[in-house]
Amino acid sequence: MKTILITLALLVQVCSAAPAADPAQPAAEDINAELARRNLEHFTGYLSKCPENEIRCLWFGGGTISVGMIMQIHLHESKVYTVRDAFDWAEQNAKTREMSHYQMVVARELLPRLPASTPGVPFAEGLHLSFWQGKKLQTVTYSKKAVPLLVQRLYDVGGGAADFTYAKETP
Repeated sequence: MKTILITLALLVQVCSAAPAADPAQPAAEDINAELARRNLEHFTGYLSKCPENEIRCLWFGGGTISVGMIMQIHLHESKVYTVRDAFDWAEQNAKTREMSHYQMVVARELLPRLPASTPGVPFAEGLHLSFWQGKKLQTVTYSKKAVPLLVQRLYDVGGGAADFTYAKETP
């Protein structure tokens, strides 16, 4: 009888003990860090893989790099593609539109006139443009709080969604 009571006491003690945390289970911070790394890799890859005869524009809402607002101008096909890219989840509001000859000429003429990147802009807070210039891929980044007016013209002809403030031109 004494053996049964000891066994029951041990069984109650084992069953009532809180389960220990599994060290193999990743913490929420680790999961979030991995997701942020994959998002950054996806969107930087999107910019760096810009083919010739294309302009790729990218910016993010909400200060995170989870949802990219994309505008791709296909100079060879006279088309523009816009989409809201929630990486690894969905592409929303995807649209492809024909561009006129005039819009294509304007887009091409704007590229060499774009100013250099604004230094120190965090990736999530920037407006990024990739394009080919002189047989070399160029990527420029501007703060969404002070985007050059030439970029406004590019968004005017491309028709992409834009939620940024344009810089005042200096006299």
